[in-house]
Amino acid sequence: MKLIVLDDEVAALNNFLPMILDTGFECVMFKDDPYAALDCVANEKVDVAVIDVKMPKIDGIALAEKMIEIDGGIKIIFISGYNQNKAEIEGRIGNNFAGLLYKPYDIAQFNEILSSLTPKPKIFIKTFNGFDVFVNGNVVRFSSAKAKELLALLTDANGSYVQMETAACYLWQNKDAEHGKNLYRDAVCRLRLTLQQNGIERLVRFERGRAIIDVDCVECDYWNLLKKGGVFVARYLPQYEWAVDTEAMLSIKYGEQ
Repeated sequence: MKLIVLDDEVAALNNFLPMILDTGFECVMFKDDPYAALDCVANEKVDVAVIDVKMPKIDGIALAEKMIEIDGGIKIIFISGYNQNKAEIEGRIGNNFAGLLYKPYDIAQFNEILSSLTPKPKIFIKTFNGFDVFVNGNVVRFSSAKAKELLALLTDANGSYVQMETAACYLWQNKDAEHGKNLYRDAVCRLRLTLQQNGIERLVRFERGRAIIDVDCVECDYWNLLKKGGVFVARYLPQYEWAVDTEAMLSIKYGEQ
């Protein structure tokens, strides 16, 4: 995704630069050159424009309106060193308005605005007849079988925390407790990396000694059966021995009579 920044002060542009380094956005900056910025919007696909409200050559809101005339899908973030009437700005910009930042910039607020503009990946977890995770229809490749199994265990927990000791007991039954904890920590690191590489790091929240899957950001056949009902005629996580209790419950409750 592409983002442009327009301000009439070099210092403001320099202060803004660190905020976008880790966002994944391609960024182009314009110092008090609204016409070059308009040309950029006209000739390239610009997703977000960050515009100073007060500039000597043109009012920032008027410039945003011109950009919207060129590309009705562009999102506008305004920046200002002075108090602004946000409701008035929203009234003029409409659905293209994405946010208002005051100088000095709040990085957390900026990241929150960008996050709201970034399309969320569609995640689906398959547990019936084998365990796999799909992002936008593409299967996730795990570099570690135990990292994948840890995610399966979190999925089985259905939105409840899984403690490190519990995970170690299930995934490394023949290891002593301390060795199991070390193996758990290694699996967590590998799982984190896989999630990050696939842009779904929000799927699991890792805390000290425990982890939990975010059921609100993912679809899962197992959870859908629990919520909506139906007939269970499959195998549940057949590659994992510890899943037999859940499979038995599903067979009793949802199996063919």
